[in-house]
Amino acid sequence: MLSWSAISGFSGGLGLFLLGMWLLTEGLKLGGGSALSRILASWTTTRLRSFLSGFSLTAVVQSSSAVTVAVIGFINAGLLDMSRSLWVVFGSNVGTTMTAWIVAIVGFKFKVDAFALPAVGIGALLHLFSTGVRFRSAGGALAGFGLLLLGLQILQGAFSSLEHAVDLSAFSGKDASSIALMLLLGLLLTAVMQSSSAAMAIVLTAVATETVTIAAGAAAVIGANVGTTVTALLAVLKATANARRVAVAHMLFNVITATVALIVLAPFIGLIAWFQLTLNMDPNPAISLALFHTAFNLLGVALMIPLEPRITARLKRLFTRGETQTTRMQYLDGNILRIPDLALNATGLEQSRILGEIATLIRQFRQGVTLPNAAFAELRAVLSDINEAIVECSKQALPGDIAEAFRKAIEANIHASNCLDNLRAGAKLPELENSLSQPQKDMLATFFAHGLNLANYYEAAVLGAAGATDDRNLPEDFESSYDDMRKYIVSQGQQQHLSSRTMESLLQELSLFRRMIRQYVKACRTLGALRQDKPTIGEQTYDH
Repeated sequence: MLSWSAISGFSGGLGLFLLGMWLLTEGLKLGGGSALSRILASWTTTRLRSFLSGFSLTAVVQSSSAVTVAVIGFINAGLLDMSRSLWVVFGSNVGTTMTAWIVAIVGFKFKVDAFALPAVGIGALLHLFSTGVRFRSAGGALAGFGLLLLGLQILQGAFSSLEHAVDLSAFSGKDASSIALMLLLGLLLTAVMQSSSAAMAIVLTAVATETVTIAAGAAAVIGANVGTTVTALLAVLKATANARRVAVAHMLFNVITATVALIVLAPFIGLIAWFQLTLNMDPNPAISLALFHTAFNLLGVALMIPLEPRITARLKRLFTRGETQTTRMQYLDGNILRIPDLALNATGLEQSRILGEIATLIRQFRQGVTLPNAAFAELRAVLSDINEAIVECSKQALPGDIAEAFRKAIEANIHASNCLDNLRAGAKLPELENSLSQPQKDMLATFFAHGLNLANYYEAAVLGAAGATDDRNLPEDFESSYDDMRKYIVSQGQQQHLSSRTMESLLQELSLFRRMIRQYVKACRTLGALRQDKPTIGEQTYDH
């Protein structure tokens, strides 16, 4: 029967491992998010380089989810195509096997206390007393690594007592039922704990203490790999289309690889044993299992070489409906908010899309198109969702530059929302125009043309739309045209060419149009500053 010390040792060791893994990955994500982005941007020009990037980044960051989120951000930004993105994900799958090597070599071969406790102490001091967020993150990562190793040591002791207290014969055989049970156990451990690394630590500890056989442990490793697809699919149920495509690719990779590995499990384990013997490697069962974990993921990569083009083509046709909808965010979701650098980039993409939609509404308004109330409500809802996402991301400890950038992003959203309010309030303008004489209409058209030229310039300069003009005096021309138009309308009223009511209504509508254009320009300029892509004209005109 299990003793209380065995139960507490197992739960406490597992808890320390999970806490350590969380601190390690969160620290590395916060501290190295920008570096991760730079590497992905420059080292993914071919399928091979994409695979190596995914492998190396995951091996360093110790989080395949962080790399996958970065990949999704790059697909959304158009910096990575789907094919190269999938190879980063495949490389990331192999990179996760480095956790098993760390556990097998460091956790079981060395005296953990010698460096785990100093790592916790030094890391905690860095985290508590460093002034910069990135140094605090590095301290958290170092402390997390130390806790992870201490958790492994406690788990090892718990399994040693578990072997004598519980009959594990059903899990330690080589027959089909034992393999199936261990496969299911590995899957459930990963799904429940939301961590394949924790599941691997448990399985490796069980094999290292000879609680279960290598064959049973290998089946559990395969199950843990499949279990990651469960957590990935659950995480992207309400995510962006590209996030769901990547999750499906991840699932296909793991399921196909697991199926083939199970079919050839016995000869595969024999091949691993022969490989260790030939290279005079340590025959430790934990080393054997770590080697198996890496080898069967490499087998999956080999299987993907001919299959990936077909998978990519099929994925591009999936989840296309949401990409054309204005009512939902296309780049920001709960997954990408975990890495502030990438969340900031995704925020800029969302805002560019919304400002492009607003520019379209402005042009339709001037063309006499009746704008439905639903269009305004949808855009305001997305702006609100973006603000909520920024607030959610800001709950993390953010570097000062990113926190300031998020503040500017909210400021841009406020300007965009004000622009929509003024656009909606100007609904009477087309009706007023119909009551004017032709000379009055021509004068009004000149004023509106100056406003549209200014809005079109900022749409092109900041958002990358086509049709930018080289005119450097657009803001001044618009303000001058507004002053001229006001004077003209007042003079028309004084000369009784306009009724006093029409004159007042026109002046009010002109003011609304001017404020609408000014708010649109401010939103674009704020976003341009956020992206360090400032337009060069009229820098002082709309500062206040």
